[in-house]
Amino acid sequence: MNILTLEEKQQITLSFSLLKNAKTNIAKSFYDNLFEMAPLVKPMFTSERETIENHFYELINSAVDNINNFSAIRPHLFDLGYQHKAYGVREHHFTVVKAAFILSIQYNLKGQFHDALEVAWSKYFDELSQVMIEGLRSHK
Repeated sequence: MNILTLEEKQQITLSFSLLKNAKTNIAKSFYDNLFEMAPLVKPMFTSERETIENHFYELINSAVDNINNFSAIRPHLFDLGYQHKAYGVREHHFTVVKAAFILSIQYNLKGQFHDALEVAWSKYFDELSQVMIEGLRSHK
């Protein structure tokens, strides 16, 4: 599991704050990227687009809010991973999801995006995903 440095946590928190203050729709951008990069996953999403975007935004917002208290969101991430099994999600899907997410941040932050920020978000995404994958593998 990746351990984020204090500086990486600050970069993630600041960049997410910039995204929120700019009123960007990071969730819309993410799903636009995901469905363009991996059109075969689109049928897995049966809810209304606005609903899935809201759920995704709430998850990222919660992850950033709890960046210094990861254990608070761990049970939710595990359960989310377990639930995604029913939708047909497999471990290999997390790779394209990560790429779509990082691209969304890069696009929405434009000139404020840099390599260190990509590394920080990438490490945190891997940490979040690892718990979800544990849930996906679980038989409860």
